[in-house]
Amino acid sequence: MSSDEGTSVDAPMPGAGAAGKSQLTSKLLADPGLMQAFGSELQSLVGAQSSYIDSMPAVMKGRIRALKNLQADHFKLEAKFYEEVQALERKYSELRRPNDVKRRDIVTGTYEPTEEEAELDFEQDEDDEDEMDDEEESSGAKIMDVDEFGEPIEDESAADKVKYDENTAGIPEFWLTALKHIDVTADMIEETDEPLLRCLTDIELKHHEEPLGFDLIFHFSENKYFTNECLVKHYEMKIEYDEEDPFSFDGPQIIGVSGCEINWQKGNNLTVKTVKKKQKGKGKGQPGKTVTKQVPAETFFSFFSPPELPEEDEDETELTEEQQEAVKTVASDYEAASFIRDNLIPKAVLFFTGEADGNGEGMDMDGMFPGFGGMDDEDDEEGMAARLPARAGGRAGGNQQECAQQ
Repeated sequence: MSSDEGTSVDAPMPGAGAAGKSQLTSKLLADPGLMQAFGSELQSLVGAQSSYIDSMPAVMKGRIRALKNLQADHFKLEAKFYEEVQALERKYSELRRPNDVKRRDIVTGTYEPTEEEAELDFEQDEDDEDEMDDEEESSGAKIMDVDEFGEPIEDESAADKVKYDENTAGIPEFWLTALKHIDVTADMIEETDEPLLRCLTDIELKHHEEPLGFDLIFHFSENKYFTNECLVKHYEMKIEYDEEDPFSFDGPQIIGVSGCEINWQKGNNLTVKTVKKKQKGKGKGQPGKTVTKQVPAETFFSFFSPPELPEEDEDETELTEEQQEAVKTVASDYEAASFIRDNLIPKAVLFFTGEADGNGEGMDMDGMFPGFGGMDDEDDEEGMAARLPARAGGRAGGNQQECAQQ
């Protein structure tokens, strides 16, 4: 096209070849004004697909309807596929349970492996142990000396100092070290969390069929922080194919998440911190009072108190800032939960040694939050909320799970 005024572009026709496309691209990049106009033109084409379809001959429209029927059948089969995958996960989770129990017993020191069990059944490079030492140094997740409650012992001359030697039971700090070797969970752990996480004895996965979902169960030894024997995080899912609206199917989706009440011991609640604030004096020259109050604290244990999510909104009302923040939090929450479920629990020893990759790169969140692109796109928050409503199981964040008490 050309014009007496403005920029002239000999735009290639469809199928004009790479040279013409390259020429157009160069001109667009060189002229921001033209780029903006071109972008506006593309924006005006949004929704033009329907008129394009309407202009087709009747026989072609019939072919498209036939293709849509095939697509609906595909989604129906895909839903059955996911249902069978969930059934297989439940089956093999139970088959793995004896191994998980033995792992817990070895870690806690209630079971000592036999000489035969302590020998690898396969060959491993001789340099692996050196690599494990290097990994520990680089990660900063070094095993520390602790007292009976998991508190670090700073005074190395203390008479009651704990030393790891041939008489040490189990593998101290097994789960804390593994968690710190995984980027997504290491970012959740504060320094104040570590003494309590040293008391973490096991992380258990339990699948549910009705309602569909899973629990992450964190088991703790006796400690001075809370009286719970375990902390539970509960997730509910749905795999739903709608005969009336087949194209709405988007794979398994999280529809509910809840934590549990933590019975903190007085003065040891890690989810709050005490701050001091000086108030203004009532009169001129009068000093103000210093008051103390409790405010939320950054902690790993906020994981067990997920926020409430917006209800499903048929009117598609724009999310408030608070609702958007809740959506982001639960997206991050599920990223950690899915890595714990799919990677940490089945491969815990490899994360402890640093042999497993803990950077979480390549995690595909789209399976559980379709259309969210790994939760990086802020524009997808409303779609996220539509896939995280509290349906079929109460409000997300509610119905807290009960844990056994000591």
